[in-house]
Amino acid sequence: MFTSRRWRYLMRRALRALGRATGTAHQIALGVAIGFFIGWLPIVGIQMAVAVIVCTIVRANKVVPIFPIWLTNPVTIVPIYSFNYWIGWLLVGGPPLTDLASILRRMITPPDAVEGMNRIEVWWEAVVHSFSELLSMGWEMQVPLWIGCILVGTCLAVPSYYISYRFVESFRNAVIKKRRLRQDRRRRAAAVDVSLDGGYTGGDWTQDN
Repeated sequence: MFTSRRWRYLMRRALRALGRATGTAHQIALGVAIGFFIGWLPIVGIQMAVAVIVCTIVRANKVVPIFPIWLTNPVTIVPIYSFNYWIGWLLVGGPPLTDLASILRRMITPPDAVEGMNRIEVWWEAVVHSFSELLSMGWEMQVPLWIGCILVGTCLAVPSYYISYRFVESFRNAVIKKRRLRQDRRRRAAAVDVSLDGGYTGGDWTQDN
């Protein structure tokens, strides 16, 4: 069970990992934006693979998209895609939202694994099952879903880029500042040691009898 304390711990770990990710602030922020955009598309099961391909093409960080993509999981898919569909439905119309919800519930129910199947085969069966359910919607339902997913994904990707960029810059500047403060303290401590050693010219510290 995830308590508020656990969520705060995970959030701090994620933010620290984001700040320490490899690449420039632009490359990291671009990876986050790509993760939000692709994570909101109805391509369950292959989102990370598509994100890696896109990040390779545009030279963005390939690891940070994991964080936003993981926000779309079997627990959140139904409310996220339902909201996206509702946005698209407002623009172009389509079947009622209840029809989509029933398909999404079937989509997140994985097929029974056959004995002897390895993990890759189980994953592939789940991907095929998800896309089969998505294709069963028909164009009248897929069009508003894709329109809504693209619009919402874009609305999340654009601000996430600028927020991530500013965060990475601030995080790295803070790390550099702390490092310089530690170096200054070490130099001052070394200077004090040198002055103490140089101030003693020899002789016996004990008093003569």
